[in-house]
Amino acid sequence: MVSLDFIDEENKERILVTWKRMSESDKAHFINQVALAMSIWGSDKKGKRLVVEILRIMAEDGTKTLADFGLYLEKALDLEEASGLDENIKRASLIIEGYRIKNALSSEPHRELF
Repeated sequence: MVSLDFIDEENKERILVTWKRMSESDKAHFINQVALAMSIWGSDKKGKRLVVEILRIMAEDGTKTLADFGLYLEKALDLEEASGLDENIKRASLIIEGYRIKNALSSEPHRELF
C-alpha cells in the first residue's frame, strides 16, 4: 500500500469527511474511475502514488465528492511523479471521460470553499 504521508493531516481529514458524506452512488463512481485509471497506469507504487496525489489535489481544491476524480486527471500531467506516465494519463483521462459521459456525471468539479 502507498503511504499517505506526503498528504498533510488537514487534507487527509478533508478526504475522510468527503468520503463519509458521499452517497453510495458517488462512492461507486469514485471506485470505478480509480479502477479504470489503475488498469492503465498499473497498480504498482507509481500508479498508486499518482492516485493519492490526485486525491491531495482534490482535497486542496475543495471538492465535495471524490466522484470528481476523473476531472482532476489532467492536473496529473503537471506532476513530477507522472514523468513517463504522460501518455497513460491522457489515455486514462479519455477512457474516464467516456465513463463520466455514459453515467451523466458533471463536467465541472463540485467545490466547497474552505
